[in-house]
Amino acid sequence: MQIIDIIPYRRVENKDFQTDTILKIENTHFQNVVFQDGIIALTFYKCRFQKVTLENFEIIDFKDISIQFVDCYIKSLESSNIETENISIYFSSSIVSGKIESKQICSVSFNNTIIRDSFFLIGQNTVNISYTEENIFAKRWKILMESINIANYLDLLETKQSYHICNTKKINFKTSELEGKSEGLYRINYQKIVECEIGYCLSKLEKASLNLNLYIEYLQKVENSDTKIVDSFLNSLSIEGHLNGTINIENTKIENWFIRNFSVQKEANFYNISPLNLPNNESKFEIHRCNLDNTWFDNINFSDYKTISFYKTKFGKTRFDSCSFPTDYTSFEKFRTLENIHNSDKESDNYYENQYGLFLQLKVSLEASGNFYESQKLQAISNDALKKIKSISQWDKAILWINSKSNNHGLSIKQPLKYFIIFSVLFYVLYLFSLDRIFNSNEIDYSLFGYYFSFVDLTHRTDFLVSKEEYNFGSLTFDFANKIFSGFFIYQFISAFRKYGKK
Repeated sequence: MQIIDIIPYRRVENKDFQTDTILKIENTHFQNVVFQDGIIALTFYKCRFQKVTLENFEIIDFKDISIQFVDCYIKSLESSNIETENISIYFSSSIVSGKIESKQICSVSFNNTIIRDSFFLIGQNTVNISYTEENIFAKRWKILMESINIANYLDLLETKQSYHICNTKKINFKTSELEGKSEGLYRINYQKIVECEIGYCLSKLEKASLNLNLYIEYLQKVENSDTKIVDSFLNSLSIEGHLNGTINIENTKIENWFIRNFSVQKEANFYNISPLNLPNNESKFEIHRCNLDNTWFDNINFSDYKTISFYKTKFGKTRFDSCSFPTDYTSFEKFRTLENIHNSDKESDNYYENQYGLFLQLKVSLEASGNFYESQKLQAISNDALKKIKSISQWDKAILWINSKSNNHGLSIKQPLKYFIIFSVLFYVLYLFSLDRIFNSNEIDYSLFGYYFSFVDLTHRTDFLVSKEEYNFGSLTFDFANKIFSGFFIYQFISAFRKYGKK
């Protein structure tokens, strides 16, 4: 076991630590050391570690003990017995994995850092994670990967990178893409530095290969928690637990999104979120046993996700604004009520009852948000789900089927108008044929086209075309049937036409 010799404000560079090492921070290291504002206290540059254990057994009277790892490889990092509250850790352009568990550390930050497998951050005050395209330096990354025998950088990017963040007060996750540059290498000229750096812009394939996964858990009470994920792209995001604070996710692409056993005390805002739409990938969105009071979904295109599962979730005071839902039940079948979205073939015995209740909850929430267009769509979808419930009588199922076909449960004016024309023309032709006024050897009577409008007038007299003596059983039957069908489709047309006036 090797103990790293610490000298504040002196950089450790190009060191290869072959054995397990201890980074032990003690008061003696900072005695008679003058604090330098804006300067990192401990910097490790282009170093390679097998296992690093961070130790601090005493409170240190020094304003800021900042520890920085730049262009480093750390196979495993752990923290142990951190006592002082002025330690902050920063990883930049490095390859790391490990676990930091301490309520005393001021902050842990990652910038352009590749996580090998997983990094666990438990009980932290602040965690900052950023991926910034403007400071990707190809030469430095090439040197780092060669030092640990990585031949293909795409293999490194595609490795699953997982951040597990538990019971942390403040979380910031942000991605910054470089605009105005084409993919590949480009030269950067710094005004304050004479030398030039070679920058690198990722291609779309390389960005899609970044397998970033973020797991956020609040398993214990954390006062005034604040989570922000902005302008980012994630392969998966998992949120679990009760937040005594706020969470904001904005302008972010999330391929797989899981919200489980979740509730928030102040507010949760989800704005402009969509899947990455990776090829050959089934994007998923799950909300499982949550209380979504104080939650706002804004500009979420739910129809872009391949599978969506809302299971035993309360939407009582959930707000939906500018959200897009599928247009029909066939498309809406992607909205499932699964106990486990990863086992989509297993449906509960009361699956359709749960689905029906889910659609009604969403309808009420949309109405409360003033989104009557989508709420009426949910009413129609819920009626289609109701037809699949076994306990519903055949008569009720017949009524639901007729309403779905005639005007899509009050949403379509096209369907009743189409069926009105089809049935009225059909009955009018049969009516004329029963009176021997068409399909005979006589010349065409063009006045019959005008009498069609009298025929579809539900209040027309029975002798509007011929005298009562000429009537027969067939003509009376077709006239009466036309009044029934035409009246029904007129009512369905008016009902659909007034859909925005309904309450």
